[in-house]
Amino acid sequence: MRPLSATVRALVESGTLALTREARDMRARGIDVVAMTAGEPDLPPPPHVGDAAIRAIRETFTRYTATEGIAELRDAVVGKFARDNGIRIAPEAVMVSAGAKYCVAATLQALCGPGDEVIVVAPYWVSYPSLIRLTGAIPRVVATTSAEGYRFPAGALERAVTPKTRAILVNSPCNPTGAVLREPELQSLARIAARHDLTVISDEVYETMVFDGRVHRSLASLPEMADRVVTISSVSKSYAMPGWRIGYMTGPPEVIAAALTIQGHTLTCPSGIAQKAAAAALSGPQEFAREMGALFEQRRDIAFELLSGIPGLPVTTPEGAMFFFLDVRGFLREGESDLDLARGLLSRHRVGLVPGSAFGEPGRLRLSFSLPEPLLREGIRRLSTGLRERR
Repeated sequence: MRPLSATVRALVESGTLALTREARDMRARGIDVVAMTAGEPDLPPPPHVGDAAIRAIRETFTRYTATEGIAELRDAVVGKFARDNGIRIAPEAVMVSAGAKYCVAATLQALCGPGDEVIVVAPYWVSYPSLIRLTGAIPRVVATTSAEGYRFPAGALERAVTPKTRAILVNSPCNPTGAVLREPELQSLARIAARHDLTVISDEVYETMVFDGRVHRSLASLPEMADRVVTISSVSKSYAMPGWRIGYMTGPPEVIAAALTIQGHTLTCPSGIAQKAAAAALSGPQEFAREMGALFEQRRDIAFELLSGIPGLPVTTPEGAMFFFLDVRGFLREGESDLDLARGLLSRHRVGLVPGSAFGEPGRLRLSFSLPEPLLREGIRRLSTGLRERR
């Protein structure tokens, strides 16, 4: 057999999925593990979402749908963007897909080719660099620092722009840091994109999880950015529906049209049953999303108090999402990596976290606080025991 393509051989498995799988395999063998790895809500979705899916099954809504998504869901997305994001569009400007990740992938394929460049702000979600490389493009990483609260580095970002730059990929609230883009940062990003004629891909899947009275604002709501931003979200985080695999996006007509062509040749269409459920989530009562956001803020506060009690562990308070991004460099032994530490904590102390190197910042661990309070407390107790042993 001939070798696989050089592009595929250069890819590495998602660090999040790898550690989640290891924790799951241990549990399957009967080992008591507290997994703080996956970025997914632990709650069931609202009852009316399941009712819509059951109704779709009973009505045998099981055939292919339109590539762009069913009209009912696209109308619901239009209403959601107007209600929550200040983005006013027509249904023709919407693409529904099998999760926000595919929306990101299709957008990158629509915009980029071999030798192009995409700017990514680090720490970044684990899949961004790989999705960029799959198009033949090159990720140009611009770093943020915990000392500055992982704030958006406008000056460094603009210096990273070259004639080959096609897009800037941002994520707010951010996985893994929890940083939320503020108004001055949005304005800076808008100026950079306009000055260099760039498209901004804005991944906003954690938009309902913003804390301390902050308000999520979409970059595309700025009047001058309406035709320059691809806005991507999903029902996974807002309505506790990660396994339903429904994401959606809007943006410049030519980008949406190209992404739809790509989707038609690869995915065909997302699940019709899941689309019916997503339409019910987006167009139905919105108390669930608000209440879950408040619950996660409470969990964040509990986790912050417990983590702050671990000697030698700096703790940056996340502004949104569902993660702490912990600086564990002070606990690493000579020659040891964050992956070594994560695997040691999993095997010895039965607590799973994701190494920061997967997000472009070695020496960190990402901790998901998407757990019921008793498990959250137990997981941090195990982490504390494991780190204290190293002091």
